[in-house]
Amino acid sequence: MRRVFEVLQDPGLEPGEARRRVGRIALDAEAQDGEAHRKRMGALVGTDEWPPGRLLVTGVDVASGEPIVWDGSDGTPLTAAVAASSAAPGYARPVEIGGRRFMDGAFGGGSNVALAEGAGTVVLAEPMSLGAPAVGADVRTAPDAEALRAFGDDLGDMDRWSDCFQAGRRQSREVAARIAPLTRG
Repeated sequence: MRRVFEVLQDPGLEPGEARRRVGRIALDAEAQDGEAHRKRMGALVGTDEWPPGRLLVTGVDVASGEPIVWDGSDGTPLTAAVAASSAAPGYARPVEIGGRRFMDGAFGGGSNVALAEGAGTVVLAEPMSLGAPAVGADVRTAPDAEALRAFGDDLGDMDRWSDCFQAGRRQSREVAARIAPLTRG
């Protein structure tokens, strides 16, 4: 990830070129197989069917460097979109969808807050903040120091997920207190 952040923070690189370089890093990095990652996400998501209502899942095409937004309208299975959207270099290899490979949507431009335009109160929960501005978010939260300790060095270590859940649950009380005044009519 250190190399990824060096590339993304290089002021001499056009954003598309930076994303393509990160895509090459993602393809070359030793990581969990993309299909194995999809199966793991399938166990968490529980279905390939998209829910009713508006759900947008972001990814980045590793070859072109172009961001993509899935909404279920093109037939992409939900587990494939979620797996691709969480396939960070060094954690999971890019996920193949429709003959192309995709990586974590955060590399397409940060938090993608603009996708929530017109949605009312926007709460941005960033489990892995890349530090990009979140213009348009009413409330922004990321793991605090205690939650980061719970994560440990290996985000894929399922033995730590219970501790991570508990840390998030603890932190959610403070976040809920910041959200409550914004949702009262």
